[in-house]
Amino acid sequence: MLFSTENKRIKKTVRAGTVFLCLFLMVLTSSLFSQQTVVKKDGQQIVISEESEPDRMGLTLLPIIYYTPETRLAFGLGSLITYRFGLVFKKARPSTMFLGAIYTQLKQFTLQIKPEIYLNDNSLFLAGNFMAERFPTKLWGIGPNTADEMEEVYTPQRFLMEVGLQQRLGRDLPLYLGLKYRLESTKIVETEPGKLLDQDLVLGSRGGLLSGPGLAASYDNRDNIFYPNSGLYLQANLNWNDHFFGSDYDFLSFQFDLRNYHLVGEDQVLAVQALAETNTGDVPFYRLARLGGDSLLRGFYNGRFRDMNLVAFQAEYRFPVWKRLGAVVFGAMGSLANRFRDISFDNLKYAAGFGLRFKIIPKENANLRVDLAFGPGTYGIYFKAGESF
Repeated sequence: MLFSTENKRIKKTVRAGTVFLCLFLMVLTSSLFSQQTVVKKDGQQIVISEESEPDRMGLTLLPIIYYTPETRLAFGLGSLITYRFGLVFKKARPSTMFLGAIYTQLKQFTLQIKPEIYLNDNSLFLAGNFMAERFPTKLWGIGPNTADEMEEVYTPQRFLMEVGLQQRLGRDLPLYLGLKYRLESTKIVETEPGKLLDQDLVLGSRGGLLSGPGLAASYDNRDNIFYPNSGLYLQANLNWNDHFFGSDYDFLSFQFDLRNYHLVGEDQVLAVQALAETNTGDVPFYRLARLGGDSLLRGFYNGRFRDMNLVAFQAEYRFPVWKRLGAVVFGAMGSLANRFRDISFDNLKYAAGFGLRFKIIPKENANLRVDLAFGPGTYGIYFKAGESF
């Protein structure tokens, strides 16, 4: 009976996600094919559809090779498509679609499709993230002061579908507001005997289904989405997972991400980022706020520390070296706690480092990066595509 009920719940959630995806694609299709331009020639109106203007697309095919402490050596095949199709994209910033398949030295694999589409003079923004992965990783328990001796290895198998639509509010203000839906299935397929997950001592030890809608708001006036020299980026997300939508866990999650880019000299950029996350309800351990990884608090293992609430800050100074070669120096700090009001400097984690950049798409200022980061008793080497933030 329990198995039958669970199957019905999963099927209901998948149907809801499918309906939402269909609506998303309908909106995209109507946006693409409803755009027309009217011009006058000899007193006559001529309607020009988007098919009459040549497409403009950039395609970068690269073997994926990178290194992080979480994966060690990783390799695969990926492509980054940048495009401005016809009249619809004519005045918009470049849209992108990433497609990748990755396998790592630690027998992890990930398949991902991630489109980000700007339409109609940037007034409409559509985003998606579709992923399947089996990714052995580590856990040290929950809280800001977990001991190194608590380390355990576990293997989650995850399927993710996330789609969203944001509309710009006003013609001249780059402020967006929209809706999204997230459907995520996680199964913990391997654990270490006698450890926390094996004994089911942590919420989410067996995995589960997450499903629910969300709200997204963003402000973005960066001059370039790959390597900004100036501008402000703000993103706020509210996610609601509930049994009503088929979720196995009921909780609210709020994330806040603020970035600022300032040109401080010829081709020299100071980039700063402030982040905050708060959760309330029954949150599985794999969806808690976390510190570490190749983007936030480099030098610490991704998820080395995790808890219900987080505040973090990082800064990076970027400067040219020679032709396509550039360099950066950076520093970061962050703190976690079970309750937001308990976040303090007593649990502060910090790291710093330096890195090199090589421009692989000069037209769009897209870089490959190599970073070396250090923290108290830890370090990390990162070789990846794109900036950390």
